[in-house]
Amino acid sequence: MSIRHALEALLADEPRSASQLQQDYADATAHVWPLNIGQVTQTLARLQRDGLAESAGQQTGPSGHTSELYQLTEAGRADLESWWSNATAAAVTGRDELVTKVTFAAARADVDLIELLDTQRAAVMADLRELNRRARTLPSSRRTDRLLVERRIFDLEAQARWLDRVEALTESEKS
Repeated sequence: MSIRHALEALLADEPRSASQLQQDYADATAHVWPLNIGQVTQTLARLQRDGLAESAGQQTGPSGHTSELYQLTEAGRADLESWWSNATAAAVTGRDELVTKVTFAAARADVDLIELLDTQRAAVMADLRELNRRARTLPSSRRTDRLLVERRIFDLEAQARWLDRVEALTESEKS
């Protein structure tokens, strides 16, 4: 997840302090992904270092505490626009535990691959039932919690299809 771009999106509206960014981010994501203030201040420091944000002065709160305000630079607005207009690449990790498990199980005579696939499929189906139950309780809007549940449902459905496909593949030759 791009914290940098999320903070840029908030700064695109108006200058904000680090604590305002932290709170507005939590509000925007329905408190699903809270940020600690250290994440916010480190990201702001990198935005400033990279010329994407700058100081917009200071504000004094009701308690008398003074906070630095930040705003996007033109380069920051261009970076945000680039983020909006370009597709987000799927995260590619170096290893996938399930693929590794299936790969090694398929090569072993002492492991029943079909049983392993069935166990995984049963877990996927149980997760899908729970997520669909939860989805029925959420408003049909683009709130973060709804979007996360919907995304997880689609990911699990894809995993179920993948498990079916693995089962349909022929045995590989042992090297």
